[in-house]
Amino acid sequence: MNKGKENSQPLESYTFEILDQQFRNRPGDIDSPSLKETSPEIIARFMEEMKIDSCRAILRKLTGEEAAEALSEMDPELSSKVLLAMREFRSNEIMNEIAPDDAADIVAELEEDDRNRFIQRLEPDNRESVRQLLAYDPETAGGIMTTEIVTIPPHITVDQSIQAVREISDQVETVYYLYVTGASNVLLGVVSMRDIMLAKSGQKIGDIMGTTLHGICFPDDDQEQVAIDMAKHNFLALPVVERGTNRLLGIITHDDIMDVVQEEATEDLQKLVGAGPDECIRDSVGIGVRRRWPWLIVNLLTAFGAAAIIKNFEETIEQIILLAAFMPIVASLAGNAGHQTLAIAIRSIATGDIHKGDALPLCSKELAKGLINGILVGLVGGIGAYFLSSPEHNIKMGFTIFLALILTMGLAGFTGAFIPLFLKRINLDPAQSSSIFLTAITDMAGFFIFLKLASILLL
Repeated sequence: MNKGKENSQPLESYTFEILDQQFRNRPGDIDSPSLKETSPEIIARFMEEMKIDSCRAILRKLTGEEAAEALSEMDPELSSKVLLAMREFRSNEIMNEIAPDDAADIVAELEEDDRNRFIQRLEPDNRESVRQLLAYDPETAGGIMTTEIVTIPPHITVDQSIQAVREISDQVETVYYLYVTGASNVLLGVVSMRDIMLAKSGQKIGDIMGTTLHGICFPDDDQEQVAIDMAKHNFLALPVVERGTNRLLGIITHDDIMDVVQEEATEDLQKLVGAGPDECIRDSVGIGVRRRWPWLIVNLLTAFGAAAIIKNFEETIEQIILLAAFMPIVASLAGNAGHQTLAIAIRSIATGDIHKGDALPLCSKELAKGLINGILVGLVGGIGAYFLSSPEHNIKMGFTIFLALILTMGLAGFTGAFIPLFLKRINLDPAQSSSIFLTAITDMAGFFIFLKLASILLL
């Protein structure tokens, strides 16, 4: 009776936690029907935590199409390793189910011999699409576009276009927009599915299509700029056309742009502190060390610079030991102020908010913000220094802290804007270890300004 009751209940999918617990305890007991009901995103997230053989065990319980969906959601490097470990007929089945843009990302992670072997196994249409996508830089519009597009001529009717979409719907990734093309696949206009559904059945596509096209990309456009354009126009997809001829090459969909945004944000955050831009917490110890130690050495050398400044004021510190306690306060507040400006400046550069000629006004504005914040923070710091200092030095010490915080925080505001703008000007990545350079400047300048003021005002 109980068994019959259980069988009558609706099928439930796995959550990540249930899938993880069941696989680790008894991997052979994972229920295939329930696994098939689980979203590809959850399966992909789970497999990214597992070893290659365990990933293969999971994928055996899925059809080629379901396995392709899961692998498409995984990191391409890991997906390539899983496919490489599979039997040839199985990997071939899955690869032909993966969208060309995702397939190109995966095979790009393989060694050249393996890459050519995988491409040769693809069906002719997929093979040509993957080869075309691999010809572009992976961080350009051409590298992230998909060649699966719904194109229609301008002379057909609305009813005919709907029928065309029905016939091809299972072969394309998205049908948000229908792209109207002429001879040699030249892009003439675009019509949304909403426009199609609201139009009269006998109307020609050429009569309802939009011919003023916004957000058009060229294959060599940087993916970060493409993401900015998509956010600006609020489109679900952007067309990629050949420069000069306007021939439609592919489209970039919003889900690919979400990946780009996440990837760029991750790279900027990690490069900001000197970590590898594509470093992952699951990377080996050797990889992590190789990518981090050069910038740690740079950080160490700049720290020695700060130490040299302190040594130069050794006699001053010996006479007033309390200066040693106040030095980190000045340097820390200057560093925090600089990093606030740095974060805003790098983000503004990334979103295209900073234009030619903005550098000097922006640096001046951040200098003013730093000085004003320095006055406000310096008043509080000066009062604190007054009460912590000995009676013979309390007023002068408070005034020293006050002046030091104004000067260092003003400098930090200016430097936090100047460093990324300067790096951008000389065609370097503004995020590349800007934090390390900023910290070096604020520490050395903070120590020097504070100790110099102390030697003038207190001795």
